[in-house]
Amino acid sequence: MVQKIKKTDEPTSTKKINPEITNMLHMLFCVITRSGWLIAMDVAPVIYGLEDFQTRALTAQLAETEKINFLVGTQSLNNVNQVQLIEYDDDENGLVTKKSYSHPIGEVWKIASAPQTASLLATVHNAPDKPFNQAGCSLWRLPQGATTEELEESREELELVANLSENTQDPDEASDGVRWVAWSCDSDSKMATLTPKCMLLWDVRPDGSTAVVSSKSSEALWSSSDGLTSVGVGRWYPHQQAVQVAATHGSSVIAWDTRTITSAWSIKNAHAHNCRDLDFNPNLQYNLATCGDDCTSKFWDIRKPNAPLLVLGHHTHWVWSVRYNASYDQLVLTCSSDQRVALANLPSVAAMPFGDMQSEEGNNSSPDSNIPEGIIQTYEEHEDSVYAVEWSAGDFWTFASLSYDGRLVINRVPRAVKYKQFL
Repeated sequence: MVQKIKKTDEPTSTKKINPEITNMLHMLFCVITRSGWLIAMDVAPVIYGLEDFQTRALTAQLAETEKINFLVGTQSLNNVNQVQLIEYDDDENGLVTKKSYSHPIGEVWKIASAPQTASLLATVHNAPDKPFNQAGCSLWRLPQGATTEELEESREELELVANLSENTQDPDEASDGVRWVAWSCDSDSKMATLTPKCMLLWDVRPDGSTAVVSSKSSEALWSSSDGLTSVGVGRWYPHQQAVQVAATHGSSVIAWDTRTITSAWSIKNAHAHNCRDLDFNPNLQYNLATCGDDCTSKFWDIRKPNAPLLVLGHHTHWVWSVRYNASYDQLVLTCSSDQRVALANLPSVAAMPFGDMQSEEGNNSSPDSNIPEGIIQTYEEHEDSVYAVEWSAGDFWTFASLSYDGRLVINRVPRAVKYKQFL
């Protein structure tokens, strides 16, 4: 099914504006930006609702760099679950196109997109008649060649490529319950999954048709003093040939060298309560962001794990996700059960802050031209817990957030922040 939604609050008139008015608006904008009013003259958010579905799983379509595409997985005990491909066209007054694909084997808890093949994805799923500790993982391919008319008449089904739970030689590995899945940073041929007992590395054929376990971590790496703490979510380290995988483990973070399947480093008690998510700075080695149930986001140098470089306490409930901007790493997104999404400007933990770029180019700027460190803007379009937030792979100024009630909100970085790059 294809559904198109068009915003109604955008101007549609093509009448030419008086040049004097244009100049006045430009002067006003300059005054506004220098005064620090960063939310002026911004594009309205696009709010899209997935009717009759709850949702937790969101990812950008990583291999699609020419379009602003996101993949959303649904959770329902009564309806056939779906993976929806959402395309946002910022050149057409915020037109949103939806393509729905049936996901026949249960609720989608996590979703991952292949970095090289746009049509290839993976889901962590759970059947309604099975407990969560038996969640499985499968590779899928989006159907190709269907016309818009055909999709409107009947929803297509995802093409099952491989069921990873059936490809393990040890039956315990399949029944432990997959918690997380992701491809390596720049290759479709390698991926990792996490279960409460182990990490599995997978070799995937170029066409994605088969996946086999290449190595497995020792259960001893997951041991905890209470015997109850289990792994949460993971992240590939994007530097140094991407040979490390890190994961949340209770309130801590642990990492492994995938070449030897041995411990690489750890951050003990990174948060006062559970650590919910983590993300590596894509442009600065050793820098890690974490978030957790203590309502904070923390930024670390993994070589100095005893104390964070920076702590943000800008949410009032659990923080579920944290994401660096891939191009401008001082821009960081977080989302929380307090129903809010926050955009922060953090030059102190960035590889190349805006002001430094201006200085290197020889541009003289006034002291107040730099954006102050901290929260730039808080977005409050959601009415339920926000479980995921992701930057677009096709436009690094655009991001999407997803709440449990099935609301997807697409927002853009404030224009005043964008224009700082070009002043």
